[in-house]
Amino acid sequence: MKFILKLAKIVLIFIFCSLLFSCGTSDDPGDVIIPDNTLNNFILNNSNYAVLATALNRTSLDSVLNITTQQHTIFAPNNAAFNSFLSEKNYTNINDVPLDELENYLRYHIQPGASTLSEFPDGYIRSLGVGNASNRLLSMYTATADDSFFINNEAEVVLAQGDILLDNGYLNPISTFLSLPSISDFLLVSQQNSNQSFASIFAEYSAEDYLDILESEDVVYTILQASEDAVATYLAENNYAEIADIPQTELQAIIDNHVIPQENLRTDAIEDTLQVTTNSGAILKFFENDGPKIQLQNEEIITIVTPNIQAVNGVIQEVDRIIKE
Repeated sequence: MKFILKLAKIVLIFIFCSLLFSCGTSDDPGDVIIPDNTLNNFILNNSNYAVLATALNRTSLDSVLNITTQQHTIFAPNNAAFNSFLSEKNYTNINDVPLDELENYLRYHIQPGASTLSEFPDGYIRSLGVGNASNRLLSMYTATADDSFFINNEAEVVLAQGDILLDNGYLNPISTFLSLPSISDFLLVSQQNSNQSFASIFAEYSAEDYLDILESEDVVYTILQASEDAVATYLAENNYAEIADIPQTELQAIIDNHVIPQENLRTDAIEDTLQVTTNSGAILKFFENDGPKIQLQNEEIITIVTPNIQAVNGVIQEVDRIIKE
């Protein structure tokens, strides 16, 4: 009987120690279980994204795309797209790109949150990249047409090949590397849909190439971009059939009233009123009243219909009328 009790006691001690050992190893704080199907692991295991994988690793963004508690959507440039970017920038390989520059380019390809392509608007969204003019997040223009999804009218995602669902978000393949957008890039995005865009006003003005000036990263501007409806209304009110009919002196007056030099003027900077001077010398007062608005010198009010389109070298505020005082 004593032998049986002693044996039972030994067995219980053995079981207890076994449980204690197993708990101490598998639940040990610091143990990390890396999921098999994260955005980063998908990129790592797909040879078509070898350059992207190297870039993510070099900037430590690979660890961000490996966390399942944080959801992201990535527009993933393939090897050909990445190599074209390196060639255009005269870099021999990915290690030649300055680290902060490389990280910012990659961040521009990443969206916070997991979104399907159908959830993106035909319009502007924010990326995770920043520009020279401000530390605010750069904008990105997205639109769906036919069987494709377009970014800044530059890169294309074939809808049938997009929305690759992974453990921590969606991956969308692109074959064109996304450049960081200038003011001109965003002005020209709207010109793709209409020849009566505000970009056409800049293009028709022959004395100076404003679209080229607004491409430069060495200057900062705020542009009050008249909407397509505003341009159409102006043409109709002044009996012009098209923008080419507007006299050059009148074009210059319009442009000067819509350009605010050396400012990255965002509506979130408005406290009570915000007073600025345009290229023409006109004084405009920005204020909030059921949305951001601008009071002209003649006390007329115009509305900002699409605020804070952030580019590398400045910001665009889309307004509902052409300013010509």
